[in-house]
Amino acid sequence: MPSLELVDFNIVCAVAGGFIASFGLVSFFLKERLFLSEALIALLFGVIFSPHALDWIRPSSYTKGSDIDVEYITLYFSRLVLGVQLVVAGVQLPSQYLRREWKSLALLLGPGMVIMWIVSSLLVWALVPNTPIVFALAIGACITPTDPVLSNTIVKGRFADANVSEDLQNIIIAESGTNDGLGYPFLFLPLYLIRYVNYGGGQPYGTQTAVGLWFGETLGYQILLSIAYGVVVGWLAKEMLRFAERHNLVDRESFLVFSISIAQLFIIGTCGLIGSDDVLACFIAGNVFTWDDWFRKKTHDDSLQPTIELLLNV
Repeated sequence: MPSLELVDFNIVCAVAGGFIASFGLVSFFLKERLFLSEALIALLFGVIFSPHALDWIRPSSYTKGSDIDVEYITLYFSRLVLGVQLVVAGVQLPSQYLRREWKSLALLLGPGMVIMWIVSSLLVWALVPNTPIVFALAIGACITPTDPVLSNTIVKGRFADANVSEDLQNIIIAESGTNDGLGYPFLFLPLYLIRYVNYGGGQPYGTQTAVGLWFGETLGYQILLSIAYGVVVGWLAKEMLRFAERHNLVDRESFLVFSISIAQLFIIGTCGLIGSDDVLACFIAGNVFTWDDWFRKKTHDDSLQPTIELLLNV
């Protein structure tokens, strides 16, 4: 006699598929009439079906109760979503945008991020009792960067087209794309100080060690290497795709997903292998990939990339 197979895989597929289909049926009304973002709707959906509410989606049961495995899975999915978002963000920018608007970006990413970091840290330090200032600096660094997924909600759609100028849209995309990766120095400076000064066991030269690691590993290996890597990969990918397209070696479908595959498979994977900043590398590669506007113009009327972006967001 047939019986119900109430296994986690079936439940997750049914719930997720039902949500995506239901959201799709009213997506225009929710986004263009009520001005609700995909991220907010997905967040509410996750809360409703989480173990704290309906208990239909139970991440801990998928890992046999291992909270560490849940954290790893969350981290890897977050890297995947951010990588795709940042490559798409880099591709969306006009030709040579980072070079033309470097002064504006330098102001936002330099003094702007420092001020946001200090203000956020002071708020944490003032509002959370008994929090050491160095811990507050680490927490403040986590909330300083602008999230590229959330920033998309104010640069896309009918409301953005009517109320946000194109120049402002571009600078928001560029700032949110770069500052996610550039948040590393603000985070690792207090972390190194916590490790080698606060809890260094009184080891000599703790401050010098922390500052040296911050300059060498964070600024050098994490930031500068990821920028250089993104430039090289983005340029090589552009040249290879142009060669393949010029000699009729690539079909239309593969042409459209090429930039996504760079983020999903190659940059995220290789940067993860060498331990560099894959988030920043993805954005730089996406921007270099469309440095001459060739790919952006070729795919301007195609909706494949926004569709993949939507699926990852929800």
